[in-house]
Amino acid sequence: MYTKMSLNKSDLIEVLAARLSITYTEAERMLNAFINLIYESLKNGEKVNISGFGQFSVSHRAPRIGVNPRNPSQKIQIPELNTPKFKAGEAFKEAVKLRKSSNHSQE
Repeated sequence: MYTKMSLNKSDLIEVLAARLSITYTEAERMLNAFINLIYESLKNGEKVNISGFGQFSVSHRAPRIGVNPRNPSQKIQIPELNTPKFKAGEAFKEAVKLRKSSNHSQE
């Protein structure tokens, strides 16, 4: 198990390479291909659903009037925007859910 508090892309590639017994370069190509596939699918208006892990999709924000944070009396036009969205799957949620230990509840 990997014990670092957070993983960056390079760390993730190293772990993938070790777990799959492949080179760092092969793992990097695999990860980049996966990421690019998600980017391309979302750009084309498609959703990417990885069963148990989650769903990547695009959320559309309509244009709206907002407030300038540097000058609250000034109104500004905020343009429409597409943003990426991720919804965790049930298995993912269960995997990271914190549970109280049964030992603690009896104390």
